Amino acid sequence: MSAGFSRSIHAIATDGHRGSIAGVAIGALLLAGWLAWFFLARVGRYESSVSARLEVGQAAHRVEAPLGGRVAAVHLELGAEVAAGDVLIELDVEPIRRDIDERRARLEAIARQMGPLRDEIAARARALRAGAEAARAHVDEAKARLREAEAGARFQELEAERAVRLRKDGLVSEAEAARLAAEAQSRRSASEALERAAARIGVERRTSQSEQQAELARLDREAASLEGERLVLEAAIQGLLAEIERRRIRSPIAGRVGDIALLRVGSFVSEGDVVAAVVPPGELRAIAEFPPSSIGRIRPGQEGRVRLDAFPWTEYGTLSATVERVATEAKEGRIRVELGVRPDPASPIPMQHGLPGSVVIEVERVSPATLVLRAAGQIVQVGGGAGG
Repeated sequence: MSAGFSRSIHAIATDGHRGSIAGVAIGALLLAGWLAWFFLARVGRYESSVSARLEVGQAAHRVEAPLGGRVAAVHLELGAEVAAGDVLIELDVEPIRRDIDERRARLEAIARQMGPLRDEIAARARALRAGAEAARAHVDEAKARLREAEAGARFQELEAERAVRLRKDGLVSEAEAARLAAEAQSRRSASEALERAAARIGVERRTSQSEQQAELARLDREAASLEGERLVLEAAIQGLLAEIERRRIRSPIAGRVGDIALLRVGSFVSEGDVVAAVVPPGELRAIAEFPPSSIGRIRPGQEGRVRLDAFPWTEYGTLSATVERVATEAKEGRIRVELGVRPDPASPIPMQHGLPGSVVIEVERVSPATLVLRAAGQIVQVGGGAGG
């Protein structure tokens, strides 16, 4: 009985000794593993942004109203694709159109006047040329008759002078001499009458031509006045059409409508009001703002993740990004960092300009021992500062 009890006690002691050795061995292995992890493992250290948003490489173009007016039509739809020159908003132009209609009606009236007036000017010009030619012919005829009468009168005067000489010699009777003298006087009177008639014809011709030319000049002035009025009206219409065009607010570039103002037909806009923003096509990038303490830690080439507020990362995941540019100075207490975004075709997240979110950048990979030592150093520094 006592021998069996002794063996039992010895067995229990032996098993306990073996268990303690196994426990020490396991503890040593765990400690060695932990120390290896503590000194050799690498864990990421991250910087988180204060704010971030997705933007295209080029800045969005703001569309401003060039002048104020009442909205007549709205062709805006958020997210719609537009081409450069597409009409986005039309302002009321009815008063301008009425003015254009009135001026065009006056142009039509001028056109109706100008046709007959030009015909009359052409007819009077032809009549003036024909009258001038007829008057010249009439004058030439009168001059010819005058020359003929002058020759006859001169001949008759010579005959009368010869009859006077013959009368003195008694070769011609007194009655014959008197007859020849009377006929010479008659021929001279007729020649003088023809001369006066020719002069009168010349005066009448010049007077008639002057009157016709004056009337033709008056018609030309009237036509010139109507033509000048026509040009003024056409220039005014072109100016009014330009005003209508100014009241068509067009997209300055091709792209996508990223923002629109709350506008309805009948509402009013003022000059310079921003009515929309058009985002040009291009690669998206993330624009993030970090606290000033990030200077020197964030560098180009570092990897990061973009989390969008509207798409929880636990459900939709994140977007991969790479730091491209880092500001060297803080502005309004923030450091601007630009990251290139690598979209995942399989991701359900829509890649749209303006989506807000946050960015996390892995700035370094260090061992846990380094992190503990840094934390201890900060604690000592804070403690030393408090003690001083």
